[in-house]
Amino acid sequence: MHFADCMVYDGKEYAFPCDGCAAEPTVGGTLVCARCRGRFRFALREVADLVGRMRSLVDPTSAIVYGDRARRTGSSSPGAPAPVGADLIDACDAVQKGLWRWSPSGGWPRSDAAEAFEDAEEAAAGILAHLDSWLADEDDVYSLYALLLERHPVDDDGVRVAWSVQDALDKWGAERREQAAEGAVKVSRALRPERVFDEETARPIAEQGDPLLGGKQAAAVAGSVRTLQRWAKASEIVAETVAYIAGRATPLYRRSALVDTKERMAAAENVRDESGRYAEVDAA
Repeated sequence: MHFADCMVYDGKEYAFPCDGCAAEPTVGGTLVCARCRGRFRFALREVADLVGRMRSLVDPTSAIVYGDRARRTGSSSPGAPAPVGADLIDACDAVQKGLWRWSPSGGWPRSDAAEAFEDAEEAAAGILAHLDSWLADEDDVYSLYALLLERHPVDDDGVRVAWSVQDALDKWGAERREQAAEGAVKVSRALRPERVFDEETARPIAEQGDPLLGGKQAAAVAGSVRTLQRWAKASEIVAETVAYIAGRATPLYRRSALVDTKERMAAAENVRDESGRYAEVDAA
């Protein structure tokens, strides 16, 4: 663990080796603490939906509706598919092959969205079954950390040296679920409120793994405090909510919203439109 003012760790990378500002006890005979053990398990629970989502983005014609995995969405048009970003393909390849190497059941990963989901789900279940024994081995801990949790920041050229499950979750997120928004409340015969939903209005539910960040954490994702303040002032990003920390109002932002805004602003030209917002670069 590292304190917020750690001189060698800025939340992304080490300036030089640090054994940690505060020690944490290991748990369950493993070499990791309870918090990190929970992070490993969370990544494995999310990875099947993540792989299915990424493969659906690569090939929208094979996208699946998870409520009914036999049902597919997308077009059956024989026309050429839309171009796919190299980072998405690289991330799919790295995550799927990484799971395949650890999967007790084996089986070469498939590219179809539904089949990739099943492969990742089976691999994650197998890894979870052996997780504690593997976390008791130092080499296995480092290897699993590299596959599941290690973050690889983008360099000055916009390139990552590698992709992990956490990198992909930060960029694309797991498959989102949607629920109908509550439209009205009626009183039932039992005089209890009965919720009535408007099926035409649906709001996305933020998946786990997309935390609310504020203060130094939000500024670290944005790049700096001034950058985050400039985005908020220009209405490029809107706070999810406001929390009072030590009596001070602190806006909180979703990590995914911060990452999306950072990428959008990086791709924007230094030209503002009449409203003062940055203009997007035309896709060519």
